[in-house]
Parts: sequence; C-alpha cells; structure tokens
Amino acid sequence: MRLRRIRKILLVLSLAAALLIGGCSSGTGVEKNQFEVGDKVSTYWFDFTVDQVETADFFGSYTAREGCRLAVCHLTIKNTFDEDVPMGWADFILQWESTGEDAGSSGEMEGAYTLPQYTQDQFLDEYTLEKGGQREGLLVFEVPQGVSRAALVFQELYADGENASQYTEGSAYYVWMEL
Repeated sequence: MRLRRIRKILLVLSLAAALLIGGCSSGTGVEKNQFEVGDKVSTYWFDFTVDQVETADFFGSYTAREGCRLAVCHLTIKNTFDEDVPMGWADFILQWESTGEDAGSSGEMEGAYTLPQYTQDQFLDEYTLEKGGQREGLLVFEVPQGVSRAALVFQELYADGENASQYTEGSAYYVWMEL
C-alpha cells in the first residue's frame, strides 16, 4: 500500500517533469529515448507499445471542444517488474510543440493528460498492473486542431528514501506519432 501511495505522488509530478524536459536537452544526464508507433518501449517497471493512433471528433459520449480533436492511442502494457505496479491517469501525457501565435520556432512544448474513462475500451483512471500481467486499452487526449505531430510521454520518477515529496528523475520515453 505504501508503494502505491508513493507511486501516485510521483506520477502526479510526472507531467511537470516531462513538460520541463520537453524536447530539449536538460544537461542533467537524464536519458531521453525517442520511439515511433509500433516500437516496444522498456521502462523500469513495464514494457509498452503504442500499437495504433487515430484522430476523432468524438469518443464515446465525449465530443472534442471547438478547435480541438481527439488523439486515440491504443497501448499494450506488460509488467516486467517483480511486483504489482499501480497505474493511473497521470502515467502518460501527450506533448506537442506549442501552437500559439507567439510559439514560432521556440520549441516550447504543451501537453495534456488523458481524458477520464468514457468507454470500457479505455484504461481505468486507476488500476493495478499485476506482476507478469499484460493489459491493452485506449488513452484518449484532446489536442488543438493544428497539432500534426505529438509524443506520448512516460517519465520515470524514483522516491528518494522515506520522503515521497523528494524524487529522482529517471529516463523519459517519447513515442512520436503523426496526427
């Protein structure tokens, strides 16, 4: 149970960490791995593959806001860790180069968390990936219409000792996709 609490706290921090390291080199020695749809990605806790990506104007009962569309990512995740791994909505984010009028070629990244569960095909907002277990499901993100390339990002974060508010960044994994 303690591992679950620590993991949840660390995963909430993952968006901030991933947004900070974006597409530029941080100079901290943190490994940044670049992948494409269909590649198997091996993290500390699990392997995952983005099997397919589609765009849509609606998904289940959710309709994209005006000026936006949905990126629907089909994932396969397999636990390679020696115990169960708690998973949730903040594990993966979708990032893309800023599309604002002032963005230009600044390289700044924007991002979004997955939408809440609208269908049974989506991953639950929180679930356990059992030791040796595998799951398939969908992550659905809302992105601006003008976004044509994005990356699904997972950032490893490790608790430093007993204090769950202190962590060390591990590798960041970017799976690039055309939308």
